[in-house]
Amino acid sequence: MEQPIKVLLLDDHPLVMEGLKNRLEREQDMLVVGTFNEPHVLLKRIGALKPDVAIIDISMPGMTGFDLAVEIKRTYDMAIKLIVLSGYVYDEYVHKAYEIGIHAYLSKQATYPQIINAIRQSMLGLRIVPEKMTILPRADQLTPTEKKVLKRVALEKTNKEIARELAMSQRTVEYHMAAINRKLDVKTRVGAVAKGYEIGLLERLYD
Repeated sequence: MEQPIKVLLLDDHPLVMEGLKNRLEREQDMLVVGTFNEPHVLLKRIGALKPDVAIIDISMPGMTGFDLAVEIKRTYDMAIKLIVLSGYVYDEYVHKAYEIGIHAYLSKQATYPQIINAIRQSMLGLRIVPEKMTILPRADQLTPTEKKVLKRVALEKTNKEIARELAMSQRTVEYHMAAINRKLDVKTRVGAVAKGYEIGLLERLYD
């Protein structure tokens, strides 16, 4: 059996956090490794808990969720996926969160299935974008592995060849390609390569 997705929760509303914790732990592929109501305490413990995904609120005492997200990204980059669960859905908040590098921005009105889906999608490197919002593709949205995959696609290598070169399964290559297409807002390998050149990601194919 594969290891469960380790989830960490931060919210200053105990009932909200406890309800979400109880619901997530009913999923066989998820494990809540910690719950916090203070960002500074979370930062002290996050290294030891090693979560895969952190679900955080924006409005917190002592430190905003934005500042916390920046600290987590600075230290752990893509190793910890960030999901914002907030009562504030202003456009400027949402855009700021995605600029920081979060994987999903959800309203506290989101259903448990929507939150659970966001967790699983984030583990594939996918970003959940709210309706009516457009995020322009940027090179830094791709993980280092996704960049390696895309560069090999640009060299017209097959999934089998890419899998062999990067020591991964063909299924994993397919997952990475799905993430690349989603992040670059394209539907095909050709489209991904074209967008890669357009945003300057494929200027040096042999790096």
